Amino acid sequence: MAQMEQDEAAEKPSKKPLIILVLAIILSLSAGAGGMFYYMKMQAEKAVEIACAEPPPPVITTVYNELSKPLVVNFPQNSSVRLVKITLSIAADDAATIAVLKKNEPMMMSNLLMLISGQNTDGLKTHEGKVALRNAIFDDVTAMLEKMSPESEIKEVYFTSFIMQ
Repeated sequence: MAQMEQDEAAEKPSKKPLIILVLAIILSLSAGAGGMFYYMKMQAEKAVEIACAEPPPPVITTVYNELSKPLVVNFPQNSSVRLVKITLSIAADDAATIAVLKKNEPMMMSNLLMLISGQNTDGLKTHEGKVALRNAIFDDVTAMLEKMSPESEIKEVYFTSFIMQ
């Protein structure tokens, strides 16, 4: 009878390898879940940093348009200046504004010639007079652009040549 009990005990498989296998699976799943939790936490922190960071300042490009011909104005004989020749360059933020300026250049040049011919020649000799003329040209071109293309605007007007005789 003792031998039968030993045979039955010998025939019974041991549960020790099965327990080790289940524990190994549970341990590996726990390690994977912990690693995934850590990874997701790091990604969330990066997303918060990106969301809180200030956006970079927008890149502003300036496009220049030089008038195709210089503006030449004759003044009366009794004035101190007989002739003024001005070459202008206009700065804008985008090429669409420059396209509007080029399309309407004849009208713009006519308006500018009338503006310059109405100036006091003694005032044009001073720095303040030239600045005032540049501001008047800026205002005139801006007014023209508002009529032709309300969404367009210029940044600045530059004298690239200013000759008085």
